[in-house]
Amino acid sequence: MEKSRTAAFRQQLESLYSISIEIARLHEMPQVLDRAMGYCLELTQSAFGFIGLLNEQNDQMDVAAIKGFEPSDPSFYEKFRLIPVRPSVFGLVIIEGRSRISNDVLHDPDRVGQPPGHPPTRTFLGVPLQVGERVIGMIGVANKLSGYTTDEERLLSTFANQVAVAIENARLYGDQRRMIDELAQLHRDLSQAERDQVLREERERIAAELHDRIEQAIFSLGLKVNAILERETVTHPMAAELGEVRQLAVHTSEAVREAIFALSLPRPAANGLPSELRRLVRDAGKSEELEADLVVSGTPLKLDKASEQTLYILAREALANVLRHARAKRVLVSLRYSNDQVDLVIQDDGTGASDQILKHYQESGTHFGMKRSRRQVEDLGGTFEVRNGEESGLAIRVQIPVKA
Repeated sequence: MEKSRTAAFRQQLESLYSISIEIARLHEMPQVLDRAMGYCLELTQSAFGFIGLLNEQNDQMDVAAIKGFEPSDPSFYEKFRLIPVRPSVFGLVIIEGRSRISNDVLHDPDRVGQPPGHPPTRTFLGVPLQVGERVIGMIGVANKLSGYTTDEERLLSTFANQVAVAIENARLYGDQRRMIDELAQLHRDLSQAERDQVLREERERIAAELHDRIEQAIFSLGLKVNAILERETVTHPMAAELGEVRQLAVHTSEAVREAIFALSLPRPAANGLPSELRRLVRDAGKSEELEADLVVSGTPLKLDKASEQTLYILAREALANVLRHARAKRVLVSLRYSNDQVDLVIQDDGTGASDQILKHYQESGTHFGMKRSRRQVEDLGGTFEVRNGEESGLAIRVQIPVKA
């Protein structure tokens, strides 16, 4: 009889060894839990069982896997999946960190009852899941008809050690997968950011080329036609044709400016307008002749796309003009947020502009940037002001209301 019992136990150990190897090869947590739970019931000849895992605070246990019964209430698991760790038939396994047998659960002094819909538990065997000295959860099996023995306790405890290692490996594998996914996403984001940067620089280069060469060439053509018409009488045979050429130059110039504007539209900044202005000021400050600073005050507000683009383009063109024409040594960009408006000021210490330009730039055939900026600001319900500074330079002041 003893030999038969020993042979049976040895066979169980050999089976346990092969099972442990199989589980150790699994990486996904659901597979580890499902396979382990199935073998727990098979090894102990139990009707049902569960695997519970502790949360970070060790005050709750998540019933991560269960086999052997299907609750009639579909919301059973949602209601009772998280179990507080407290003294009870199975809770003591966690609290004391050691296995426990109860072959008369109904009369066990540590019994605290069961949730509605749970099958009655008559016999119970629980063993801790441990990684080193740390308890990470438990395995509980129930309702073996003949009750549980110390042999089954040792067998399940041995198996639980292998399951605990497999669970930790699955967690590490899951963490590694998440890290790889996050790194891959970061790489994609950086690659997209690099592509966006190249595209933005190329668009700005083309816009600058259109402005500096083509638009200026068309403008020069218009001036030459005007000079010819001023020298010739209106009755000259070529006067009408030259007038048409002048009108064509005006229309073409407008079309080029619209193309420049379209190319200049910024991609929405992930961190909003201050981030984009900081980049503009930093780029302007790369010039050895110019010191550029940005001051942001108030709590940044979320602006609509049109307002953000208008302020961005205005600041960019103003800084470009400072670099090209103002002969300034310093420029200050100030962005101030208040409850109902945002103010943008670009002030340099350069040569400024003549009174004639400041008074008549809106009717002028030049100064397209200032005219367009003023029109866009006023279309948004804001105010646009350009004037010479009190001591030197030019100051552009803009106010745009913030829509609630």
